[in-house]
Amino acid sequence: MRKLMNRRDFVAVMGAGAATAWAGGRGNIGIFGATGMETVGSTTRTFQEGDQKLIVYSDVPGATPSEFYRIRVRSEATKMEWQSVFAHITRSLYSQAKIPKKPGSTSSMENYYDHVKDWSHTYGNIEMDSPVEIEVSRANGAPIQKAAVHPAAKAGKATLKDAKAYFAVNSPALVAVDIDGQMDDQDTGEGYNGPAIHTVSIFAHPILERPAMTDPGVVVVTPGTRPPTDPATYETLYFSAGVHDIGRNFKVHENKKYYLAGDALVYGTFNNLGAGSGKNIKIFGVGTLSGDRITHPNYDPDYLKVQKEGASEQIKAKSKEWKAICIENADNAVVEGVCVANPPNHAINLVAIPTDKAKKHTFVRWAKVISWRGNGDGIGSAHEIEDCFLRTADDCSYIKGDRRRCVFWTDVNGAVFHMAGIPEDRKIVIKDCDVIYARNKYKGWEGGRVFSQRGEGKPGLQKVNVLIRNFRIEDKRPTLQIFHLYSHDGFRNTESPHTGSSYSGITFQNITAAGKSVLGLPEILHGCKEAPWSNITFDNVVIAGKKLTSLDDFAYVNEYVTDTTFK
Repeated sequence: MRKLMNRRDFVAVMGAGAATAWAGGRGNIGIFGATGMETVGSTTRTFQEGDQKLIVYSDVPGATPSEFYRIRVRSEATKMEWQSVFAHITRSLYSQAKIPKKPGSTSSMENYYDHVKDWSHTYGNIEMDSPVEIEVSRANGAPIQKAAVHPAAKAGKATLKDAKAYFAVNSPALVAVDIDGQMDDQDTGEGYNGPAIHTVSIFAHPILERPAMTDPGVVVVTPGTRPPTDPATYETLYFSAGVHDIGRNFKVHENKKYYLAGDALVYGTFNNLGAGSGKNIKIFGVGTLSGDRITHPNYDPDYLKVQKEGASEQIKAKSKEWKAICIENADNAVVEGVCVANPPNHAINLVAIPTDKAKKHTFVRWAKVISWRGNGDGIGSAHEIEDCFLRTADDCSYIKGDRRRCVFWTDVNGAVFHMAGIPEDRKIVIKDCDVIYARNKYKGWEGGRVFSQRGEGKPGLQKVNVLIRNFRIEDKRPTLQIFHLYSHDGFRNTESPHTGSSYSGITFQNITAAGKSVLGLPEILHGCKEAPWSNITFDNVVIAGKKLTSLDDFAYVNEYVTDTTFK
């Protein structure tokens, strides 16, 4: 069980200012974690009973908890005593933004979508290796009338008692809890003009690797101090409990690790642009990397100057500084556990070294993305994405690598899978994933479906090897279609049609969608002479209780769709 530090020990370790910190209410803090001493000031609490362990992050010193929800957990490891979990919150900052996209416009303030104006997402972090019971309550004490956990397969059914919601998680899982039907019982896509929606998640991770403060090569970064920039001075940077601000464009280096403690909140972005190769870089821990203090590049004078004066390659390179995590020429680059909240551009962008394309070089595990702005895409090019939770206002992911046991949620503009640029040089497997909400602001937008190829990418037929199987779409109210597959948009854009990629070699197997487009939009499969579709298999694909059995289940099918199989 955890050891508590008394005032004398606290002052002896912390040095000057420690007595003030103690008096400020940070005393009686557990400092021993799963693998040794935590950073002093940590609010990490590790409970163990026999072979059962639970790690709880009870506070983020200097951060304000959610005003909407409270979260508690208990297990055999806590001897069934309830433990409070810090309720993080990320929110759309539309109302705080100052600059409209165009003079007089209110549709986009600093690239925040008006559609999700003032929405929020509360979340709590734990690590577990045995069953845990979760309690969710409203912070203001108002009763919860109903609750549902998503994905349903990852947790027990929610029950209510004393106006609070309870459910069990038997194994690690990243889940959302719909409170009082805010998402489940109403359409939040095109036409929604109701009040701001405030959602809540429990991020229950497995027990993840963590460094000890005293490990060789570990440099502890405390709140208010600038982390070292010389990679020769550290092997691992450890961002300890509390609030940090590293600013935009903080550099990460090959053969180095960057740990965000679960009770750390770091404002800024990480990248290796101009800092050497992306070999053996690891960014890990269940702390939060937030873009709240970073303006979207389209509104930042630093970027606008390059955009006005630079060449296209300079503009493209400069924009990458606003990506929350960007590692180029990556080889064995790993992101694990981190929550990217409100990224000012793409959330996690790992671009593999161009050689040895058949090998996997980039990996993301147990990461979370919650975005509110345009271009706030989730995780795109990583070779492997496993056990992640992606809620985005723009595209969630791309079919450029394997994706396993992930949870997807779209709100405004993006697709679950943007299908332009599928690689031809390796087999890709996407399996055991869940889409809990597929909402969209725009009926007429080209993208924004679950599987969306909108006539983009290299024009022409691409021969690929893609298997998408055991894929569940729980949303009973998806705004747009499930399948929106076309290589030429002449059927919808008669003024300036364009041609992109079509594919041969995709199998959709055991796909179940609880609902179809609430706007009545049909599934689409459409090709053209320059980019025809072929060898597409629909094996046990069911939408709103109806199995797809022929091309008659699609609209806009033409002679450039051939060799399509239904099982």
